[in-house]
Parts: sequence; structure tokens; C-alpha cells
Amino acid sequence: MLAVLATLAVAAFAAGCVSMPGGGPVLSYTVTQGAGAQGQPFPQMYLPPPGNGWKPEQIVQGFLTASASFADGQQLAREYLTPQFSRAWHPNWSATVFSNGPVVRPAVYHGAGPRQEARVVVTGTVQANLYGSGSYAVPRAKSQAGPVPFTFTLVRDNGQWRISSAPPVLLLTSDLFKDAYQLRNLYFFDPADHSLVPDPVYVPLRATPADLMNGLVNDLITPPRDWLSRGATNTAFPPGTKLLGDVTLDGGTASVDLGGAIAKIPARAVTQVMQQVSAQLWWTLSGSGQGGPAVQSIQVSVNGKPWLPPDSEENPVQHQVLYSPPAGANSVFYYLDGAGNLWSRDGAQAKPVKVAYIGPGYSQIAVSPDRRYLAALRDGSLFIGPVRGPLSKREGTGYTTMSWDPAGNLWATTAGQIVMLRGAANPGQSQGQPVDVTVVNSDGITPAAGPFTALRVAPDGVRVAIIGSGTDLDFGAIVWEPGARARQAVIKIMLSPFSVSGTGATTFSAVTWYGPDNVITLGGPGDALTEYPVDGGTSTSLPAEPHIQSITASSGAALIAGLERGGIAADASLSGSWMSVPGATTGISPVYPG
Repeated sequence: MLAVLATLAVAAFAAGCVSMPGGGPVLSYTVTQGAGAQGQPFPQMYLPPPGNGWKPEQIVQGFLTASASFADGQQLAREYLTPQFSRAWHPNWSATVFSNGPVVRPAVYHGAGPRQEARVVVTGTVQANLYGSGSYAVPRAKSQAGPVPFTFTLVRDNGQWRISSAPPVLLLTSDLFKDAYQLRNLYFFDPADHSLVPDPVYVPLRATPADLMNGLVNDLITPPRDWLSRGATNTAFPPGTKLLGDVTLDGGTASVDLGGAIAKIPARAVTQVMQQVSAQLWWTLSGSGQGGPAVQSIQVSVNGKPWLPPDSEENPVQHQVLYSPPAGANSVFYYLDGAGNLWSRDGAQAKPVKVAYIGPGYSQIAVSPDRRYLAALRDGSLFIGPVRGPLSKREGTGYTTMSWDPAGNLWATTAGQIVMLRGAANPGQSQGQPVDVTVVNSDGITPAAGPFTALRVAPDGVRVAIIGSGTDLDFGAIVWEPGARARQAVIKIMLSPFSVSGTGATTFSAVTWYGPDNVITLGGPGDALTEYPVDGGTSTSLPAEPHIQSITASSGAALIAGLERGGIAADASLSGSWMSVPGATTGISPVYPG
């Protein structure tokens, strides 16, 4: 009966689910957003409490299914526990997700009479782990060599078997996981503390608003050890900061009271730290378009005393914050013509402006975010210089794609590898020379397989979208590590666990960022355009213009495509309403800055 009810519950959850693209983890999650990004009603799971005379194996099986529900403090799951262990059981949002399993093995009994114990081992092939408050990690290949065992201990309680000891994490099937959790973003700062970077985590769908916000704030205080937090981003919360009480939500205002180390920061640093902390809280708790609590403003207190932002007129409630995730919004794009002239346009229908003559034969260009510098490819060689020239040839051959970051570094693919030219606009000998970049998987250790055929750096300068072998789309975090010698650095890209692997004839030839949370790819079969969220959420197919050779996008601006035989087309709304860009019939390699 229990097995039938559990099966029915999982089947009911499956309605409204969509597949998450996955190259390593192949997951799916429940669609919880409707118009206006509001959460939709979540299907209810109806399971029986433990029955009289249930065997230890049945108790463990029932507990595994019931623990996937976070309703009412997981009260149903607690009915399978002894009273003592129920008080001690606090799994947070940590979970182990199985691709095969979990399989409940027959109980092994120890002792006799009132002291008799039963031990039940649960095994399965681990697909992924959630740490702390939802940080997602994929196990290394070696750790997946065989089933992983988890042991439960049961004792008699009023004549019935109950669990007295269990693993400190939830054990979930992939079906229960996709239906019990949803994606949300935490926000951390780039290494220069200039802007915010979204870090996706999974949170329980049925968590109460207080539990949800408490968990998110605690993750901001102590960042999860994931692909972004291990060197690519940091938190403004001083180490030792504590959340005092619950985060409350009243009339759209989330109130957060902090204590500990944040109350001891020097007076000269208080304003900057509190502005950064407020920005992390506001962007994280407001959900940034992912549903959840209707947070429209925040109030931050330190040891119960509300903090007053500068120019707040003594009002501690903040409706906007100083820092935000950069969207890379730019209406101006650049392109070449057949004669070797560089042009710019402030919009697809705007009048073209001749910027410079760089000469014929160039097949691809990239313009720095500040629009001061130009990189160009000709027959696999790389040339860099001011936008208005002249360009100088740089070391190396076989270059295929290029992308600037906000700091003026140029990232490129060459011979299947990724290189970086630090301060690329400087032609000096100590800078602007290609440095090999190491690409590792999300465990931070295992080398990622190449070859890498294209890349594009995000507007925040921290994340990068990479095409591997023409069939895989990966997202990575740029990590700068100190080198062995002064003024030297080891550069590493740590891949996210969220990836997209092409199946069958699916290929990727180009990628461009579209705002802080999405990329658009060009690939096959045909001239397929697809929008992918960086967090691994649902992809969206976009209508394509025939014979597209290259694409470039910018938040709030038209999607621009370079065509195979020359010419440029633009789609202002990503709806398939493509129009030729007038006066650009010989235009090639259109690009927005970046």
C-alpha cells in the first residue's frame, strides 16, 4: 500500500515538469512560475503515517518519501522517528539525489527483547549532492563507481519500530528532488566588489517564507562551497556575522536583524559594508524574477538598531540599492564591411557611423566594454589596438573566438584551448601575451575535457559560457590564483554543474550573453537559436533567420545576426520578426561590446 501511494504521489508531481538541460546531471524541475513570475499552487502529497506492525524496512521507505515534503516542519516525516531523534533531526536543505535508487535493503537485527535494534542500509548511485542551504554539486566520476551506502538505526518505541539514527541529509530519488525543490539565486560580489553575480541554489518548494528567507540569508553570511564561491566571488558579510532571530516579512518589507562581527566593523567602513550587505539581501530575497516571497523592500538592523542608508531621510526601509548585477546593456553594435571599414550603429535602424579603416581580410571582431579597444582575427592571427587603430599582431595562431571582460582582458580560444591576454590593449612585453587557462570540473580538481571551440565572458567578468567540441555548452567561473612569482597569476575556469549536452545532430557554433542570467546559442540542426538560463533552467527555442553565421545580443537591445553571404539582420523582440539592417549588405561580424 505504501509503495502504491508513493508511486501515485510521484506521478502527480510529474505533471507540469520540464526537463532541465544536463550534460553531467540530467535533471528536471517543477514549473512554478506563471504570469508575473508568481509561484503556482504546488500539488499536495498525501501519504499515510507509519502503520501498526510495520517492519523496519517499511518505516525507512515511508520516511524517505515523507521527508521530501517540507510542509509543517516535516511533521509527517518526524512520525517515523523516535521523539528523541525527532528533536535532534535538522537536515536543513541538504540532500543526496540518486540517479538509481535509493534501494532499501532488508533489516539486520541486533540484540533481543527491549534492547533489540534493527539496522537498515539504503544504497543507490549518487547523481548529485545539495550542501547547506541548497548548493548543488555533482560527484566526481570516481565516486560514482558503485552504490553508496547509508545506514539507519531503528528501535522499538511503544512496541513500534521507529528511526533513532539517520544520515544528516535527505535521500531523494531524482523524481522527488525535481518536484520538491526549485531554483533561486543568491547574490555575491565579484572579486573587485564592483557588482553582484547570481549564484543558483535549490530551495524547498514548500518551505515557509521564514524558513526560506532564513536559509538564504545564512547562505549569504556563509557562502556555499560551490563553483562560484571558491575564488570567483565573495560576500560582503564580515566573517562571524550572525542572523538574530527570523527574517520577517510585513507589507512587502523583509526585516533582517544581524549581529556578531558586523557590529564591530570600523566606523570608516560601515557605510560601504552595509550598502553591499543591503544589496546582497535585496537581490536575493526579492527573488529576482523567480517567484517566492513578495519582497519589495528591506530593512537591515544591527543588534536590533535599524541601519539608516545615506540620504534616507531617517527612513531605514530600502526600496532600491546601490549595487546590482550588470546586464551588459548596450544599444550600440559594431561591424565590418567588405572594404575593411569598421562601423557602429546605435540601434538596428539608426544611421551608421564610420569609426575607422582597419583593412580587408578580417573575419571577426570584438570591442571592449568601454568601447576603446578592438580585437580582430585574420587567417587565425590575432590583432589588437585602439578602436580607431592602428592594430598590432599578437603572439600565437589558430585563434577562433574572442571576448573582452570589463577589466580590459581579452579571452580567446585557440587550438582547442582557452587563453587570456591580460591588459590586452597594452602592447608591452609584460602584458598582452597569451596565458594558458586551466579548465576544471565543478569539483575544482578534475580537468575538463576539450577541445573548447568558442567562449563568451559574462557582463560581470566573473562567469563565462563555453562551447566544447561543438556539442556541449558549459558555464564556468573565472578564478585568479596567486602564482609562484610576483605579478604572476594562475588562471582557472571552474565549470558549473549545470551544463547542456547536445543529442543526436544538435551542435553549437556560437554563444552570446543576453543579460546577467541567460545566453543565446547558434547551432544545428539548421540555424537553430536557443536561449538557456545559466542556472540550468528551461531552455527556449527562438525563431531564426535562414543562413545565420554569427549572433550577438545585449540586454534590452535587438538580437543581431551576421549572415553567411554578408549582410546583417536584427530581431528587436526575439519573436522571429527579423529585418535586414539597411545599408549593411556587406556587413560581417556584428558585435555588441564585450
